[in-house]
Amino acid sequence: MSSTFTKTVHTQTWKLLPEKAIYWDERETLIITDLHIGKSGHFRKSGIAAPSTINAKNLERLGRLIRKYQPSKLLILGDLFHSKANREWLEFEEWRENIDALDIQLVTGNHDLLHQSFYESANIKVHETLEMDEFLFVHDPNDSFESAPNRTVVAGHIHPGISIKGKGRQSLRFPCFLFSDERILLPAFGEFTGLHTIKPDDGEQVFAVVDGSIVEL
Repeated sequence: MSSTFTKTVHTQTWKLLPEKAIYWDERETLIITDLHIGKSGHFRKSGIAAPSTINAKNLERLGRLIRKYQPSKLLILGDLFHSKANREWLEFEEWRENIDALDIQLVTGNHDLLHQSFYESANIKVHETLEMDEFLFVHDPNDSFESAPNRTVVAGHIHPGISIKGKGRQSLRFPCFLFSDERILLPAFGEFTGLHTIKPDDGEQVFAVVDGSIVEL
């Protein structure tokens, strides 16, 4: 168990972070996915109880990572915003103004439905997919294998979690990263996003996020 885990992928150094992010050393790039800004506000608007502080806490956590690693680029693999514009987008714009020099790139996800003008006003470059070195960055990994025969697909969308069994019949679920030669999955960065339990195939490595540490399983 360690607070971070360094993994070499295609000769590149990737740090797996317990904040559910990856820092790519050579590219000075911080990678996250599934922030889902606006989700709690969307739920409250629909009459469903949801914590009102989730958005601020997520942005604060992201801000701490940016201050710590000083990336030249923030790459978001989809679902930056969860729904139609609400007050939480304004909170994000205010947060963005404090780091206006940072290059932010968004690979759009199924929830990124805002008009292009919103991203332009926040100085965010938008892509459907993005190729960098031997990697193809997408939101949904299931749409991408045929289009990237010589690339490792890096994706979000799944909100991967792993079930770890303890003594007796105890079982706990934790967010996780999944690695193989064909695909890399990141856990959802947002706290109000849920987990989808995965069952790794042969040749796939799993790294769980447990109590502020990375645990290789």
